[in-house]
Amino acid sequence: MAPSHRAQLSPLQAETVWSLEGGFLCEDRAGRQRRFELAALKSLKTGPAGAVLIFQRGRIVLPALSFGHGLRPQDRRASFNAFVGAVAAEAARQSPGYRQQSTTPAYGEPVWWVMGLMAMGSLALLALSGFAGAWSLGLALACRLVFVMILAAGLLPWLDRPAQDDRKLNW
Repeated sequence: MAPSHRAQLSPLQAETVWSLEGGFLCEDRAGRQRRFELAALKSLKTGPAGAVLIFQRGRIVLPALSFGHGLRPQDRRASFNAFVGAVAAEAARQSPGYRQQSTTPAYGEPVWWVMGLMAMGSLALLALSGFAGAWSLGLALACRLVFVMILAAGLLPWLDRPAQDDRKLNW
């Protein structure tokens, strides 16, 4: 029997079925079928919430969770992990340019972007106030922006921490 994975992507859509059939990855959704040749698979990025398969002519997103009854998420990681393992093994056998990546969510990245933009803004504010002859006003406003950057930097160590369930609690 060919490995497969099922998930309901939206409560308004029919269930989507992904399966491996003779060197092709087939996606069946409400009577429509798309077929992707595994020899054309460029990369497979896996994470805790799902996987993204990037082909030469498109991409497929495989979720690990599905909508269940009452709009509650239904965990389907067992079939997801088995299916992604089978796809990775078949792709490694067929595709010469294939590479697999495992990703973890980086929650601190947007904070780094905000801090960088605030640093550029404070420098621009300081420079423009200097050109206008209002150094003291520019310095006061730039210091406030730098203070918010310091607060954001203090937030960074807590963003990439594991969840409370993953740590061992010793009371």
